[in-house]
Amino acid sequence: MDLSRRELHFLLPLLAAQSQAQDHPVPLESKVYHPDQSADLHGQPKKGGRIFFGTEHSGFAIEMHQTVLGPGVESHAPHKHIHDEFMIVLEGTLHTYIDGKTDVAEKGAIIFYASNQMHQVRNTGTVPARYYVIELRGHSS
Repeated sequence: MDLSRRELHFLLPLLAAQSQAQDHPVPLESKVYHPDQSADLHGQPKKGGRIFFGTEHSGFAIEMHQTVLGPGVESHAPHKHIHDEFMIVLEGTLHTYIDGKTDVAEKGAIIFYASNQMHQVRNTGTVPARYYVIELRGHSS
């Protein structure tokens, strides 16, 4: 696709605004969110997508996303961050690592990662594992 300078001139501000909107929470709407319910990885080891990122009435930021891990795939290297997060296992079996301890989380399990704790999950099952993550991002002050 070839774009003229004129087309690019009009497109760049729109792309910049879209990028900025994804990085800054907006007030959450009261509505039903419809994330992708498919665990089909289409040949990829993992997939994910943001469901929402916004603030509730007091300005507290919350992000929710979904991840699907193929068998034997880990989410990422062990890491930690300032915000707390919950994981809700929808399908499959996850092996979770939290500050040197491991446990198994199967369908229906809820995992909580407190602030600044090293954590990671790996799909130890034979089918894709699908889960939601709710990140409690906090106030931006």
